[in-house]
Amino acid sequence: MSSASLALLLLVLSGALGLLGLWQLLAGGSRRAELAARGRIGLDEGGGRSIVRALDARLRRTQPGRRLGAWLAGAGVKLLPAELLGIALVAAIAGYFVFSVLLAPVVAAIAAVAATVAVVRAIIERRRGNRRDLFVAQLPEIARMLANGTQAGLSMPQAVRMASRELADPAGAELRRAVEEMKVGRPAEEALEALRERLPSREVAVLMSTIAIQQRAGGDTVRALGELAQTLESRKELRREITTLLSGVVYTSYVVAAMGVGTILLINAISPGATQAMTSSPLGIAGIVVAGVLWAIAFVLIRRTTRVDI
Repeated sequence: MSSASLALLLLVLSGALGLLGLWQLLAGGSRRAELAARGRIGLDEGGGRSIVRALDARLRRTQPGRRLGAWLAGAGVKLLPAELLGIALVAAIAGYFVFSVLLAPVVAAIAAVAATVAVVRAIIERRRGNRRDLFVAQLPEIARMLANGTQAGLSMPQAVRMASRELADPAGAELRRAVEEMKVGRPAEEALEALRERLPSREVAVLMSTIAIQQRAGGDTVRALGELAQTLESRKELRREITTLLSGVVYTSYVVAAMGVGTILLINAISPGATQAMTSSPLGIAGIVVAGVLWAIAFVLIRRTTRVDI
């Protein structure tokens, strides 16, 4: 096996292991962090952890930091924003050494940063999307429980508190967070609006808007929530059918994106050192940029044509 083929194999294995490690960190680390935090109640934190929390507190004072925190909360990831930035920085440095095998140093640095941002965003967005879909699937049950609570004479905050105890996650966790915010003095409308920002979807917006309108103007809350529950149930079934019909076309977009990366790796395998020579000249860089833009346009167009808003 030639040195170029060996370097290519190491590149693929390193990328796969890096993605697997990052996924496991985000998927399983959140639960371990929560259990560890429970075990440390009443104990002093270590110096390193205190520094991280201090940096995170400063970061959260900024608008991007608050948005990043809400983004992670919507995905159900227990990492602090400062911790995520630290992980991304380490991943970008490691990615630079991996990409430098195939690309020129400057291009390798840009590719490492872009790949890190893309991978982290894709993983978090996938977790967020899955969590949002699970929450949307629970919306009919949430609406029915709120209707039953108000019919029994409970106020809307009390009905939300009851639903948070009865429902499974993610609905239970999100409603419990809204209840905790209301306990510290935040109005119910603002707490529910924050929930909608963490899990943005049309169904969540409809439910939260209905609750807000009933809170402000009054009316037959039981009837409104009951009819909304039936509507959300019908929308859930329709969305499930559409997703099943379009699943094959959606994966075509991922194949189109993979073809671009595969083509570059194939060129380097056929002619070792071709990618380094290509990325060392302005003309080669321009060609890669044009090809990347065309692949991105194709990917976006396929996803646009397969997205159905109901």
